[in-house]
Amino acid sequence: ASDELKFESILFNRDTVEISGLTSFNNSLLMVGDKLSNRAVYKIKFEKNRFYYNNYIDLTKLRGHNKYFAKALLLRHGERLIKSPFDLEGITYCNDTFYIVNEQVRHVLKVTSSKIENLPLDFAPIFEKAKFPLKEVATNAGFEGITADCKNMKLYIAQERSPRAIIQVDLISNKVEDMFLISNKETKNGSDDFADLHFENNHLYLLKRNSHEITKFNLKSREEVKTVKFGQTNKIHLREIYNTGEPYGLAEGMAITKDTIYIGIDNNRNKLSEKAQKAFNVSGSYSSIMIYRRPQGF
Repeated sequence: ASDELKFESILFNRDTVEISGLTSFNNSLLMVGDKLSNRAVYKIKFEKNRFYYNNYIDLTKLRGHNKYFAKALLLRHGERLIKSPFDLEGITYCNDTFYIVNEQVRHVLKVTSSKIENLPLDFAPIFEKAKFPLKEVATNAGFEGITADCKNMKLYIAQERSPRAIIQVDLISNKVEDMFLISNKETKNGSDDFADLHFENNHLYLLKRNSHEITKFNLKSREEVKTVKFGQTNKIHLREIYNTGEPYGLAEGMAITKDTIYIGIDNNRNKLSEKAQKAFNVSGSYSSIMIYRRPQGF
């Protein structure tokens, strides 16, 4: 059975960027957003029950940005033009290098303080091998999260849904090595999905958006160790906070520190419900960060 995480607080954005990826970095939180205009890594600041952000790295100013952007605009994905060439959905880092996933084109962008480049990775064969040829997978069911095992120079990428899977990449050889935890299951709340990832001590933590769960997965034994539930606040459940009219979940980002689990909520421009306005004294359509205590041993 899964345990409910202990709720600490919820903070609402003061601005418009909707959180699509989250990571903890040098005692602060960094996020990315998934709109074309969100070409930056943002650093988050908390203020009472709100948060705001500043540019931490402006991607448009980096060497390689214009060339990449021009190319991405014309990219076809399985013979289809893509809707958005910049759809950043997850962020991680090793030392001073960030790795950011660009969902619809299925790219991993390597970002330093001066340069941005697309890693030369070929994902087509591993999708083919799993019997999900890329040309049959929807472009908006792409890469949704990323995390790194820096000691072993591996990246783990969350393929969001239809099929949901984890993809392992070796950063030294730029080889796509493995695809596992593959599922194409549909549930009453939408597909089985992965929305973000966290790596720690040979374990992956898997954010499951539609079921409001986080699963700890042992990479050595390839077994699920424990699953916890999130979504409760001291007032109402996450399902009731936004007027979406949809059964799908909204959690898109996750950062885990020694004592705390942060969940980033992408409200897709949906307004806060009347219940939420009353409960939290905030109105409008703002994304949010839910903060939970990390259970001992999790």
